Amino acid sequence: MVTVFVAATGYAATYLTNLRLARRKDHLDRVNRQLSELYGPLYAQAEAVDRAWRKFVDGGGNVWTALAPVTTEQAATWRLWMSTVFMPLNRRMVETVVSHADLLCEDTIPEPLKELCAHVACYEPIIARWQEDGFDSVQVDDHVSIAGNFLRRELDDYLRNSFESLKLEQARLLAQMQRLR
Repeated sequence: MVTVFVAATGYAATYLTNLRLARRKDHLDRVNRQLSELYGPLYAQAEAVDRAWRKFVDGGGNVWTALAPVTTEQAATWRLWMSTVFMPLNRRMVETVVSHADLLCEDTIPEPLKELCAHVACYEPIIARWQEDGFDSVQVDDHVSIAGNFLRRELDDYLRNSFESLKLEQARLLAQMQRLR
């Protein structure tokens, strides 16, 4: 009887330990996917946009906030940067959100990600118009989104905080896994 009790207790302890390890491993796998498929790419892409934007502005590219009229050359430079740098990165970010929304930390899509999607969608008709034969407008309405100023700082803060939080969770889970082995 004692032998059966000791064996059953040992089996139960092993089972519970293995169950706890499996749950932690599943949690770690999810965190790893969140980092590699959603938050990591989004954070890297947002950093690329932010750094490119700063270079553009430092080079005198942000012409639409100036009080003086915009020249044809300035408008063409804006269209070039928007078409070849900013929108391709922004589109990739939207695609990442749409393709991996199941990996979000929240139960719903956070506001900064909704705003990103709206920002990109509102620029699509503007960029399409730039492709029309003879387009040479220098009017601000023909070059900026109807959605207004995109609150990039909120998006950057959200992505940085989410990424850093997940990296901490990943490190915590890895440490726990090491202790249990």
